Amino acid sequence: MKILLTFCVLASAAVAAEAGNYIERYDTIYNSLTIERTGTVVEMRARAHGGEALESAVDLSDPLKLVVPYTRSLFGALFLQPKPERVLMIGLGGAGFHRLFTAAYPTALLQTVELDPKVHELCQSHLGFKPTAQTPVAVLDGRLFVKRDKGRWDWLILDAFRGGFVPPHLKTVEFYRECAARLNDRGVFVSNLHATSELYYSDLKTIREVFPQVVIFETAGRGNVIACAVKYRTPVITDAAKWPTAESLARAPFAGRLDLNTVRDEHWALPEQAIARGKILSDDFAPVEFLDAMKTNNTKNK
Repeated sequence: MKILLTFCVLASAAVAAEAGNYIERYDTIYNSLTIERTGTVVEMRARAHGGEALESAVDLSDPLKLVVPYTRSLFGALFLQPKPERVLMIGLGGAGFHRLFTAAYPTALLQTVELDPKVHELCQSHLGFKPTAQTPVAVLDGRLFVKRDKGRWDWLILDAFRGGFVPPHLKTVEFYRECAARLNDRGVFVSNLHATSELYYSDLKTIREVFPQVVIFETAGRGNVIACAVKYRTPVITDAAKWPTAESLARAPFAGRLDLNTVRDEHWALPEQAIARGKILSDDFAPVEFLDAMKTNNTKNK
């Protein structure tokens, strides 16, 4: 599925610190991006609100390495659906998750949807990602793809950030219902959340309005929480003692790169009292920036 988009690169500048290292900046109609290489590591960052948010990073000497910590936590979905044969991922970034997943599950389909054509271009030209028949990328709005899609998915991963924020139309109860309709009966909806504001509790409350069972994995010290949700009530998924063992889920490419026991240890109980004060986000009511601004004010006052 393709869509023709017109965008302009407003600026591109490179500063070479030493041979092989560089910083390049690009402005598109969707993002203000920084690509920086230091040694063998290439980072993709989004500039917004006077700062930069790390979108993705790849170590070109070991492309399977999970450089950005939260990408490890995404694999928590294995404890709920251990056979991901069809995966839809909204948000490409630098494809930091894709390399290890594809190496571990070479016959699986990992379909990605990315809004910004420049992100797609830079991911290939600077971060070494090469789409294949098993890892196709559609340049399209994620919600539009889900609405048009007729397939069913074992995992549906939402990791679409623009300058540190997820677009509001990808955070509503209506969109989550559309995602639930695209899951297989035992499929898992996976969302990368930021647990540093009041928005986080509204996120969880909205997800639970659609999905009766939700578990979370907190990436230590990073502010990221990966929420995994299913649309069935039985069997119960919230008891980690009933999950498959990390050893039974291990794949050869995980060795030295992904410790599933560490991911299991990131499982935390839902913050029920805080969720209770959250607001359900809808197409008619999604004050995402307002709720996230409460984080900024609260942080400054601490």
